Amino acid sequence: MKKFMTAAMMMAITTLAAGEAVAAAAPAAAPVAEPGIGLTLKAGTTGVGGDLTVGLTENFNLRAGISYFTWTQKGVGGDTDKKDLQLDLLNVPLTVDWHPITGNGFRISAGVMFNNDRGELNARYGQSVSINDHDYIVSSLNGKIDFNRFGPYLGIGYGNAADTSARWHFSSDLGVAYIGAPNITLEATALDPAQQGALENDLAAQRKTYEDDAKPFKFYPVLTIGVSYTF
Repeated sequence: MKKFMTAAMMMAITTLAAGEAVAAAAPAAAPVAEPGIGLTLKAGTTGVGGDLTVGLTENFNLRAGISYFTWTQKGVGGDTDKKDLQLDLLNVPLTVDWHPITGNGFRISAGVMFNNDRGELNARYGQSVSINDHDYIVSSLNGKIDFNRFGPYLGIGYGNAADTSARWHFSSDLGVAYIGAPNITLEATALDPAQQGALENDLAAQRKTYEDDAKPFKFYPVLTIGVSYTF
């Protein structure tokens, strides 16, 4: 028994020594690049803007961005229904990006989005407008639509702006933000005071139609593409 224990111990020592020799002879693993900081220029359904990405670890980044877009059209509705429409998009996302495959740009993103998207509908003094399929000459008309200021965001994408192994990267995002049911106001004053009562009824019906039409937009689709530079 004593001889067996001695032989087993000698074998263990020999195996350990051989393992250490192999480890010493093996080439050293390439050092993992430290995460950096990157800037991204992007455009998409949230407008035109940019992101700042800060690498936290090899697989996690913190990303903050801003996007803006504005659009105005005069005389919406044609010759007998003259309204002016303005749309403003302002979005500020803050997300944590997880890159589950080290060295691959694929990412899963989760966070929050500040949303200041809003639209305005106006008519000036003496303009003809159609409200609930009835025509009125108004002294003023003002309609507004906006959404929840903050909402959760979840999406996927490609590109790692904090990857210091290269300076330039392609970037894309595909996700959705919950912005809630829209808040809609619609007010108008008839040029003829005798029509104001009928106008109020039509305004309530028109507002209800707008609210029903806007119900599917509780979720904001986010699709962007861009290019990143890593410092």
